[in-house]
Amino acid sequence: MILRDTIKKTEESQAYKEWKKKNPDYYLAHAFTMLDEKEKRYRWELGYYSPTKDKLTVIETEPEIRAKAEEDVFKKDGTVQALDMKKVKISVTRAMEICDELLKEKYKNQMVSKRIILLQKATAQMYNITLVTHTFSILNIRIDAGSGEVISHNLQSIMNLGSWERGGGGKKEPAGSTPSTPTDERTPD
Repeated sequence: MILRDTIKKTEESQAYKEWKKKNPDYYLAHAFTMLDEKEKRYRWELGYYSPTKDKLTVIETEPEIRAKAEEDVFKKDGTVQALDMKKVKISVTRAMEICDELLKEKYKNQMVSKRIILLQKATAQMYNITLVTHTFSILNIRIDAGSGEVISHNLQSIMNLGSWERGGGGKKEPAGSTPSTPTDERTPD
């Protein structure tokens, strides 16, 4: 379903209206979906933010419209800005085409296995798209949702992200580093 239609259908639903009545200060902050290489259908989750509570509620749009529990917001500083769909001129389909063009031009050897799409307001209304590749790399592409201009793109190995903890919750070590003792084992936990 087209994102605008999904938002409209959600906000016209009885489930949303009941939730909104209890949460009047929440506003649309983002739209999120993930696709693997076989999926062609967008299953949107809509994020609504409360500046009063500094909390986010995600509303699932499929299989039924349902609000999840409030959660803390992942942000640097300040408040989360409202997503203004009137300023979004580029469709998700066009944003994906721009990503594919950039892949062909700059990242020819990367084959995408998963697409993570976030439409949000940061410096502008933007698509913040992360492509996970078969070589365990991630390509992050930010596209201005008003003009279609590529704001930024970068590729890095998943192995270079974050940090890991030794089994039993020991000290954190940078990802990709060698464990301190030969008996340490990297665990996914």
